[in-house]
Amino acid sequence: MKRFAVIASLCLMLLGFAGKASAQFLPDVPDMKGKMIYGGTFGGGLYGNRLSLSIAPQVGYRIFSPWEVGVRGVYDLTCYFDRHLGNTFGHYFGIAPYTNFQVYKGIFLHVEDEVMYGLSRWNHETVASKWYNSVFVGAGYRRYSYNGSFVYFLVLYNLSWGGIQDGDKWDTPYASPISLRVGYCF
Repeated sequence: MKRFAVIASLCLMLLGFAGKASAQFLPDVPDMKGKMIYGGTFGGGLYGNRLSLSIAPQVGYRIFSPWEVGVRGVYDLTCYFDRHLGNTFGHYFGIAPYTNFQVYKGIFLHVEDEVMYGLSRWNHETVASKWYNSVFVGAGYRRYSYNGSFVYFLVLYNLSWGGIQDGDKWDTPYASPISLRVGYCF
């Protein structure tokens, strides 16, 4: 109930800001009212004995020019390689409804509620499985190109990060409360 109240209040703040923002700021971006948005993110990294891969396609709809709603599909893979103790694999997949609102010339606010299912495997045997819920808030910047396509840079804070559950396990699969994303949409 607490998360619902936070998400509802953030959405109401965005809607309240919409009237003031449209009167004060003239967006220097294409008018995309009533348009579908397709795109997403792809990422990966190798850090010593840790491999991390993620893919997150998204689809959204521009309700009116500055306001977009949509959903992201999420798949993350984390692998720890160890010759002595064995390999550990974490598979996380889920869905994340989101909304964002452009406030000024490509700068936008973003709210997202991500629900993921995590499955951990050690030496090819299932060790644990668990559902995770992460609520993200943040801001980003869109750089528009031809025909309304854009690259976006997004900085998010995970409101669900930091609570400890089941002893030493975090109640979110992320290692940090700050999340950075770079994506492309058309």
